[in-house]
Amino acid sequence: MIKRIGYACINNNLKPRNFQQCRLNSVYKYGIDYLRDKIVNNLELIKDILRWNIDNGIFMYRVTSNLLPLVEHPDILKDFEWRWKQDKELLNIMYEIKNIVQKNDIRLSMHPDQFTVLNSTKTSVVENSINYLNHHYEILNLLGGNDIIIHTGGVYGDKTSAIDRFIEVYKELSKGIKEMLRLENDDVSFNIDDVLFISKKTSIPIVLDVHHHRCNKKREITNDDIKIIKDTWKNTGIIPKMHISSGKTGFYDKSHGDYILEEDIKSFISLIQDIEIDLMVEAKEKDNAALRLINYL
Repeated sequence: MIKRIGYACINNNLKPRNFQQCRLNSVYKYGIDYLRDKIVNNLELIKDILRWNIDNGIFMYRVTSNLLPLVEHPDILKDFEWRWKQDKELLNIMYEIKNIVQKNDIRLSMHPDQFTVLNSTKTSVVENSINYLNHHYEILNLLGGNDIIIHTGGVYGDKTSAIDRFIEVYKELSKGIKEMLRLENDDVSFNIDDVLFISKKTSIPIVLDVHHHRCNKKREITNDDIKIIKDTWKNTGIIPKMHISSGKTGFYDKSHGDYILEEDIKSFISLIQDIEIDLMVEAKEKDNAALRLINYL
């Protein structure tokens, strides 16, 4: 049973408005207010996206990881006195977003990019990854969100050792990050059995991506697997979150198509049966794909 349906980051119906990024040299050329104005734009856009979502029956949303560009860059911290966490206007907008989220029971998440690799063999990469997770936690906590989704990382020629490194690094994470962290299976290296093994050792809730599972081509997934995945969420107080997508050019194409194919949603519904979940649509048409799925259901 699907409770909420959501999508990631971009809202096509509100274009040409979009999230703005910033180059480091532009900050030095135009000043820190140039960066700050872009951040205000991004936060105001999040507010309007959430309002649009509510009006259209969408109560789950993934916030872009580039919401606050450059704010933790060492050169910015070294050469400018401004700090985003002390900016009252920014914090007020984030508080307004949190109010919208809480009043409307919206499930808000973030998905740090591929450079977040907790099981890297390089200490510097692991340290940067932890700092990046801390940054996401601070933002999502202020916005009223509760899901930070990551992948296990790289195999580095030895999957067992790679899994062991992930588990050891996880133990050192802060309590806040641990409470928000979710582990997703990927389409190349770490399949559903791998992440479930990690979950047994760490109690990290599992986010099943059904298209990743399909592309990994290891085995068929069953409703018994869904029950086990559901159990990984039992200590969170919230229902499982899962991802769905359709291949752009074919069944095993890892690239996302514009919309979710009817055969894929039928297969997914048959798989989960009466287990309640929230479903994130990962499709090129973003909000339009979520609306089409809602209308189909």
